Amino acid sequence: MSERPERIEREMFEIRSRMSPDMTDLRRHIEPQVVAEQVKRTIRQRIQDAVERVKANLRAKQQEFVDSAKSQLDLARKAGKNRDAAPLTDAVKSDPRPLVLFSVLLAVTLFMARKITGGRDNDRG
Repeated sequence: MSERPERIEREMFEIRSRMSPDMTDLRRHIEPQVVAEQVKRTIRQRIQDAVERVKANLRAKQQEFVDSAKSQLDLARKAGKNRDAAPLTDAVKSDPRPLVLFSVLLAVTLFMARKITGGRDNDRG
């Protein structure tokens, strides 16, 4: 019987010695600093991926807008020459953004011009 506990202790020692590197490795992986660094890296990577997707989407939208504006400008020129505004009207109906932007820019320009010239008239009178 005395042999049996010694054998069990020896087996337990062998098992512990085999588990020791695994436990040390496991402890390293669950340290708060290691976990925090992994979370930071994961978050940073996901944010970078999201930013890249947004940038690509914006570039595509920007190019789409520029193409639409060019098309409408060409149609406006043709409408003046041909005296037919129907194609331009259809283009503006399908994508009003370029005309809206042009209208806002024109309104701001006229407002600023009025403000500048109005300021000069007030100084004289």
